[in-house]
Amino acid sequence: MENQLEKLRSEAKKLCAQAGVAIVPYGNAWWLVGKGINRVVGELAGLCPSQLIPLPVMER
Repeated sequence: MENQLEKLRSEAKKLCAQAGVAIVPYGNAWWLVGKGINRVVGELAGLCPSQLIPLPVMER
């Protein structure tokens, strides 16, 4: 089970690198930061490409 979890985390890190998204430790979670991406996730394993699609930024 642990090997599978590590494999999924590794895949998520590769996915973030390809998308130009930085992974920053944030307490017991991870902060994903990139152009149009500003998201906190509790676990990297299971991250999918649709979660790294930039959201439009609108001024208030």
